[in-house]
Amino acid sequence: MQTCYHFHGDLTNLLRRRWRGANPIIQPVTRSASIKDVIESFGLPHTEIGDLLCDGRPVNFSRPVAAGHRFDIHPVPAPWDVTRPTLLRPHPLQGLGFVVDINAGRLARYLRMAGFDTLYEPSWDNAKILQVLQLEPRILLTRSLDLLKWKQVEFGRYIRAEAPVDQLREVLALFGVVESRHSLSRCLQCNTVLQPVPKQEILHRLEPLTIRYVDAFSICGRCDKIYWKGSHATGMQRVLEGR
Repeated sequence: MQTCYHFHGDLTNLLRRRWRGANPIIQPVTRSASIKDVIESFGLPHTEIGDLLCDGRPVNFSRPVAAGHRFDIHPVPAPWDVTRPTLLRPHPLQGLGFVVDINAGRLARYLRMAGFDTLYEPSWDNAKILQVLQLEPRILLTRSLDLLKWKQVEFGRYIRAEAPVDQLREVLALFGVVESRHSLSRCLQCNTVLQPVPKQEILHRLEPLTIRYVDAFSICGRCDKIYWKGSHATGMQRVLEGR
């Protein structure tokens, strides 16, 4: 007897090339394995799965695969509430916090601009990212399918879009973010929360036109960079509003 694996939504696009034209995938069971191991052998990371059914009943990733069963693999539904425990992810996050790897590095700047706590260091390799996730659970955003398959990654997203602004829109849509009350509140360089700074204290660092037209400023306590709301603020608001 054989086992049937039916992939729903856009999950078929993330399968290895040899499997993309076959849905459902029907195979004999030749070894003892969990459904997580089998699904990832097709190329799909567990982080992309929102619901997993065996013969119509919800199961978790540890369910052993046996002949004669049908598995339905559904994508993570939007909006994704990562603060709610589920059968597949019993340990929820306390809120939206991200780690971005170098494959989607430019996205980190946009997320910080939108006010999201986003860790990103170009020098971090996969081992370092996995270490960070073990110490502080976050959502990994990457364009590497293989990185998402590690067991240390409980929450993650394979970023489909290529342009950074489209990647930001993708993330906002996935997590149901329709507005950000904290946009332009973090340092774009190091992710530190900005603090207000009196204009008089930084006059010597400002250009004449900035002194003339801007009154409200913030500063990063870590890298000492000065910020104020300019045309980029309007652009960010348009992205948040989906325009």
